[in-house]
Amino acid sequence: MKIYLSFIIISLFTFFPFYLSAQSLKDYMAGNTVMTAKPQQDETPAPAQKQEQQPEIPNAMTVNHLPDIKLNNTIITKTVFNYPDYAELTPAKDALINGNTEQALQIYTQIAKAPDIKTEIKLQAALNAAQIYLQRRDYKQALYFADLAVSADKTDPSAQLFKIWVYAAQGKVKSAKKAADDLLFLTADFEYLASSKLAMAQAYFNAGKKKESMEILQNLYGTNPYIISHAVYLMGRLSFKDYKISSALFEQSLAHDGNNLPAQKYQAQIQYNQKQYVPAWQSYASLYILDNKDKTAKQHLKKLTKKLKSDPINYLFYTKLSELYTKKPVQPQGRLLKIGLYSNYSSQLTPIKSFILMPGADFTIEEQDKGRVISGEAYTPKAIVFDDKNQGIHIQNKWGAADFSTRKPFIIKLNKEGYSFLVKDVKADDIFAADLSDKELKGSLLVLPQKDGMKLINYTTLEDVLPSLLMSITRGSKRPALLEAAAIALRTDIEQRLNYIQADAQFDIPDNTPYIKYGGVNMQSSFLQQAVQNTKGKVLALPQNNDLPLLGQADIYDACSTETENGLKNTNEKINYKFSPINLFKFMFSNPPQDLYSAPQDPTLWSQVKWAYLIDLKEIQTRLNRKYKTGTLKYFEPAKITPQGRIITMRFKGSKKTVEIPFEQANFILAQGTLRSPFFTYIPFKKDVLFIGADTGKGKGLCIDGATGMARQGYNAKQILNYYYPQLIITNKWQMPDKQDL
Repeated sequence: MKIYLSFIIISLFTFFPFYLSAQSLKDYMAGNTVMTAKPQQDETPAPAQKQEQQPEIPNAMTVNHLPDIKLNNTIITKTVFNYPDYAELTPAKDALINGNTEQALQIYTQIAKAPDIKTEIKLQAALNAAQIYLQRRDYKQALYFADLAVSADKTDPSAQLFKIWVYAAQGKVKSAKKAADDLLFLTADFEYLASSKLAMAQAYFNAGKKKESMEILQNLYGTNPYIISHAVYLMGRLSFKDYKISSALFEQSLAHDGNNLPAQKYQAQIQYNQKQYVPAWQSYASLYILDNKDKTAKQHLKKLTKKLKSDPINYLFYTKLSELYTKKPVQPQGRLLKIGLYSNYSSQLTPIKSFILMPGADFTIEEQDKGRVISGEAYTPKAIVFDDKNQGIHIQNKWGAADFSTRKPFIIKLNKEGYSFLVKDVKADDIFAADLSDKELKGSLLVLPQKDGMKLINYTTLEDVLPSLLMSITRGSKRPALLEAAAIALRTDIEQRLNYIQADAQFDIPDNTPYIKYGGVNMQSSFLQQAVQNTKGKVLALPQNNDLPLLGQADIYDACSTETENGLKNTNEKINYKFSPINLFKFMFSNPPQDLYSAPQDPTLWSQVKWAYLIDLKEIQTRLNRKYKTGTLKYFEPAKITPQGRIITMRFKGSKKTVEIPFEQANFILAQGTLRSPFFTYIPFKKDVLFIGADTGKGKGLCIDGATGMARQGYNAKQILNYYYPQLIITNKWQMPDKQDL
């Protein structure tokens, strides 16, 4: 997810442009749009589109950024962390994977306290127990086992480093500083010292010691690109009384990581206090779309709406199209695909109140029972308007008179194949419910009357829309190898999903999913069209039995870390990561290798690979209690996890009850859905929680950034697919069927 911020808000809208960084803030759910502080050299912008006149909106304050750091061997160093994995500790790891944290804790405790256990095993057991207790906010027990680890081996820097973090989390600044000084006598390695510095910066920050914290953060900003957004965010908090400085810092924090939700919240507050009404309204709109129960965002939007000079929808930066992108007809190809239009993040279709139809050819409207009821000419617009009083739909001509009215479903068909039509000026009661941008569509349009509006479903073909679907996941790249590999993977994924769709389902896929967005056939490039054509009919399949289901095996995600969930290495360096609570802790503070396939070309944009967010505990508790009524939040912890340590379900312990919920729901509770992946560790302070994680999505399948890096090194599409899907082969199993009746 990229952000390009030369000034706040106004510049923050790219492919999915309906509010501030709603797409980039929605990481995991969405968002595959990436905005950069510097344009990537191999990126190609989306095709130019003619835009309708927008209301004049003043630019917000411009700022000067701190100097960008440079990618060099001084900053990007090889990891020195190791990840011990002893057979004696395997039962504890297995218990954690199966969700039995108490059993794991019991095993770690027994081994840590046993007198006849080898020192290195005892050390790891103590550190794992300490990590579990720390995440449970039991600082006393965490410190006890951290001390036990240090006493087991006073020369091990890992034990000393963890002790610093326990003191910092507990708020004991002097003790943390003493432990940090002791670490200097054990190691001079960058990773240990950088983690120690961050712990001290957090400790000073929480204690209100601005000068001490700021000095460390400035050093981390210039030496550690993996936490640059978080470091600048903390600097903004420390400078909050000076709005000009803090605003510049929050802006830069977002420029380095558009998912930094806390930075966005503080930036919105500054804009509001500075009476920058339009940017403030847009900032709070982006926060409101993430959580429509957010009282602060809702109240500010209500106040700020009165300050706007025109309809609020004009400030949401929807795509506006004045003419059709498709000039020459192209015959429909591929399987029939039904796309639900204007869906929200839950894949529910938004009730539409009205829209303008602009056909690229003569058209016919057919009602469910009556058949053909009305015809129209090319480029003659029709207004489709929902009547709330009568719960019906009027098809109006340019004078506003109804040519036809109905309460039954109807379908709009072009009389000539291969042409397209515009769906323009879409209106809905809730302007934040979905991206209401204009769309150019192929095929036909099914209109379904509902009690509160219309549902719109586009009947089209897979090959016609595949280039546009690819746009959202490849983010404008023009490298043929990447685009062709992604085309085959995405075609496979959609083809398989179509095989599992129930026959009576209204639509096959929504236009807004966690991994792809459909903005219309206007959202494509010649590079994408060529990639789809070059891979026509090609999909992934199992080599022995092509009839076996592939659902879920052709996954796609944005960015990969050192090792994928299914064991693939994205680097030639030897990093023998094996899961345990303390190994996960160390891995999240480690340096990604220089040769990582998914390494960004801009060294300040590592947030896809490594990310860090500081979230308010009260906000977590508020969101948790809305649905689950758990009372005062005591702690939360991973419940079921994968063998690599990715969270499947999260356990929340409250004063009234304990709940265990899937990560997708837990992500919303923890950070309004902005945690980039379920692969992270965290340090709970008294009032906040610091999340430090790696990569995006599920961590398996085709890694877009990794594939981009491989393409840059000269790998072709087949080699890329063979790497990310070693168990699958490329086949032409799905041949293009006869053209469908749309």
